Amino acid sequence: MCSLRAIAGKAEGFGRLAIGGLHGPLFSVTSLSADDGPGSLREGCRRPGPGWIVFEVSGTIQLSSYLSVNSYKTIDGRGQRVKLTGKGLRLKECENVIVCNLEFEGGRGHDVDGIQIKPNSKHIWIDRCSFKDFDDGLIDITRGSTDITVSRQQIERRQGQA
Repeated sequence: MCSLRAIAGKAEGFGRLAIGGLHGPLFSVTSLSADDGPGSLREGCRRPGPGWIVFEVSGTIQLSSYLSVNSYKTIDGRGQRVKLTGKGLRLKECENVIVCNLEFEGGRGHDVDGIQIKPNSKHIWIDRCSFKDFDDGLIDITRGSTDITVSRQQIERRQGQA
């Protein structure tokens, strides 16, 4: 577990103080269900307190609504290939969040982003993710959010998009 959590504190730039769920328990995602059932990503994100979320499964999670991420969470996709489609992650008024090694694809509609970082969020690190084919934005950072690092992303536009 020590090597798993070694990425916390490795960010550079404004988000370098992000610790995510460093001091919380490990939560294993075992289901690709978009609901909040047992073993789902949504269940892991909703849990109170710090948490380090890892995946035991690879595949696509189809989100019909944004997945809200609480403070002191790490969503760690290393070792699996996990793609979020439809909607994305919403970080609203939270702090100390790390998101790494996830794919975001195919968000449709007004104000649909891969990751939304909303008012007054801080100490966020988004690392080694890929974003493809969203109608609005890929990563939307707004209104007083500070101390954020977005590093080593793969970004693709859809065909015909400027």
